[in-house]
Amino acid sequence: MFRIKYSREIILKILYQLDLLKCEAIQSDPLIEEYFKSFKRVNPDEENFIRRVVQIVLDDKARIDALIASNLIDWKLERLAPIDRNLMRMGIAEATFNSEKPIIIDDIIRISKKYSECDSYKLINAILDKVIP
Repeated sequence: MFRIKYSREIILKILYQLDLLKCEAIQSDPLIEEYFKSFKRVNPDEENFIRRVVQIVLDDKARIDALIASNLIDWKLERLAPIDRNLMRMGIAEATFNSEKPIIIDDIIRISKKYSECDSYKLINAILDKVIP
């Protein structure tokens, strides 16, 4: 059984950690492997999905960040909470291969309500709605 919501939360945790450690794609491989050791119940389909989204974020981070930054009004990407920044990154990354925009955004909002500040979901929703085709 493929648990997409669980997988998305794992993606957030990985991206958050990599962001705080300021890891580049090359440095991230050992850390990602350590994460998979700690998430014991991840099946192969979930692992593939998680790796795919994380890799897209790492490979295309400059473009994704530019998309986010260009839609922020009177705000800088660096000032966003790391959780919010990475939720937006993962939503944009997933949208490169998943055309179900409402489902992606809805799940990202659900995760933001769980892990972020109480009103952060409003900004995340607005940015993702503008950026995801």
